[in-house]
Amino acid sequence: MRPQNDQQRMLADAALQFAGGNCASARLRACRERTPDFDHSVWHEMANLGWLAVLAPEGDGGLGSGLGEMGQLVYEWGAGGGPEPLVATGVLALTMLIDSDGPARSALLAATMEGACIPAVAWMQAGAQCARAPSGWQVSGAARFVTPADATDFLLVFEGVDGFPALHVQANTEGLEVQREMRADGTTACWLHFDGVALPESSLLATAAKASAASERARDNALIMTAVSMTGTMRTINALTQEYMRTRVQFGKAIGSFQALQHKAVDMHIAEQMARDVAQHACTKVDAGCTPDERACLASRAKARAGDALDQIARMAVQLHGAIGFTDEYDLSLHLSRTVTFSAWLGNADEHVARYARHSVPFEAAQA
Repeated sequence: MRPQNDQQRMLADAALQFAGGNCASARLRACRERTPDFDHSVWHEMANLGWLAVLAPEGDGGLGSGLGEMGQLVYEWGAGGGPEPLVATGVLALTMLIDSDGPARSALLAATMEGACIPAVAWMQAGAQCARAPSGWQVSGAARFVTPADATDFLLVFEGVDGFPALHVQANTEGLEVQREMRADGTTACWLHFDGVALPESSLLATAAKASAASERARDNALIMTAVSMTGTMRTINALTQEYMRTRVQFGKAIGSFQALQHKAVDMHIAEQMARDVAQHACTKVDAGCTPDERACLASRAKARAGDALDQIARMAVQLHGAIGFTDEYDLSLHLSRTVTFSAWLGNADEHVARYARHSVPFEAAQA
């Protein structure tokens, strides 16, 4: 991400320094082998630095900044490969909280910015039920691929169901079953199971009138920031590949001196730059203000472009490295494994090409 002003430049410099001190390969490997799969101490440092308050309004104690500012942090953290859920919690869940209007909102938003709570958004699967009860709600159903798996709180969204609110449930709520699932990069998601779980009135996060719009904006912001994080991963993969090409000798010469391989490296660089520019354009347009359909187009375009570019770069990196590119011991593996997780999370490139087409029709009609 190219900083567009002095504030963004300062954030980028601070993020580069913080990521450099907290993304050593030894720590990244250690996190893959334990539960939880990230460091709470690093998370609290992020909170103390104000990273978790960037998008929150000043009236709620946040910084009141936009995606352009948040993108500087996400980009460097993505390049470092840090496992802490900066996008899943610091963007997706935080945006959902910001746009909510229920009694659970304020305290949970404040606790999230402080790092005391780590919420995760959970989209309930088809068939989920949310029935009114005398003292609140009764929830049945399931939500899969919820991240982070070690969230302290879950924000339930009943997507595609009119009249259902968004609800807050603590991870230790009686009757809630949390099943952990390992992902390709060593991080974990979880599968939530509700069987008539009773939630009090105070668990209301967003009324039915607000829940859908809040979850859509949260998803779009997270898609754009995921695309930004993916471009950070592209930068690191390209840097590792270019360094290897400078040092790997074959036929008495560094393989980077072979013109055919130079062309491949240029293709990788171009793919990275195009994906980065599309993601940056999305940040700029959303921060300037746009309609929900335009925002959806920008978000899906950024995620689709990043997904295709990262897949291209990852495949070519393995080819240019040769056999060592397949090994888990080599640091390239820490970033290659993230490509699979990134590509699938919140929808792959094909899904977002289709979503772009759906939302571009009303957007283009409005511009006519």
